[in-house]
Amino acid sequence: MSDSEDVVEVESCVLGTKEHWDSAYDRELDCFDETGDCGEIWFGKSCLKTMCKGVSQLPELNKETSRIIDLGCGNGMTLIELSKLGFKKLDGSDYSAKGIELSKKIMEQEGFDHINYFVDDITDSKIEQYVYDAVLDKGTFDAIALSEDRDKMKQLYKQHVEHILKPNGIFVITSCNYTENELKLYYTSPQFEFIKNIQYPVFSFGGSKGTTQTTLIFKKK
Repeated sequence: MSDSEDVVEVESCVLGTKEHWDSAYDRELDCFDETGDCGEIWFGKSCLKTMCKGVSQLPELNKETSRIIDLGCGNGMTLIELSKLGFKKLDGSDYSAKGIELSKKIMEQEGFDHINYFVDDITDSKIEQYVYDAVLDKGTFDAIALSEDRDKMKQLYKQHVEHILKPNGIFVITSCNYTENELKLYYTSPQFEFIKNIQYPVFSFGGSKGTTQTTLIFKKK
């Protein structure tokens, strides 16, 4: 795919609605209360560990002092994994109050108390400007792109990331719906420059090679 090609979009669906996620996290809360199970890890545990290890190796970030937020944190497992790797200043936001409730319960079960989880919606965000050294996204942009008002919401999301990220801050995005070139095409701009990707195992099928997800790292200019 060349830079002149358009990003290919998938059809909107319920995964792009708040109602879906409220319902999903409500079920996962019930399951957690009964069994202690954390629920679905978006893109799987292997992806989670690989992505977080890649983040932990970034020279731009300091485990003691860098302030990091996971946008659309869901059950909070990304921040749990980063906590296990030694990161101290972690925030997680989600527009689903049920998701935040679940993430707090999981944090307690895992024996951590330093992660700040809170409800926040990018359409009316309370997060101040230039707060974070790194912004993480594991599937949130994918979900936004499945909403009926995707073009407006995608642009709002990009502006939100730029707004809350410090100058020279890091944006890490993981997607299963967009290719590396598509993400580069969308995010590379006067505000963001592409730094590197995180490597995942490559599979072969029908003579083609690929991965089930893509993680790219951008730096805010």
